[in-house]
Amino acid sequence: MKKVLFAALCAAALCACATPRTEVGTALFSQTQQPLLVSGNRGAKVGKACATNILGLLISGDMSVEAAKKNGRITQVATVDKDIKSYAIYAEVCTVVTGQ
Repeated sequence: MKKVLFAALCAAALCACATPRTEVGTALFSQTQQPLLVSGNRGAKVGKACATNILGLLISGDMSVEAAKKNGRITQVATVDKDIKSYAIYAEVCTVVTGQ
């Protein structure tokens, strides 16, 4: 019984390793969009830059506003949003920029 309880606790601890913190809390499975900056109407162009987290051990990517602007060829920013997808052991956080 102790081994089963220990295994369950270890699995629960590892599952939460890649879950990012959001304004609505932390969950093992989530998908949210959060506005960060709204300075006008959404722009015609969209740029996206992402970073990934695997098991809380490997985090990589450039999710900066500058990277999103470059990816969307945007010079004037209208809005900046944050998209968060979390699936227990894998998470992806993206910065989404719209503009001209």
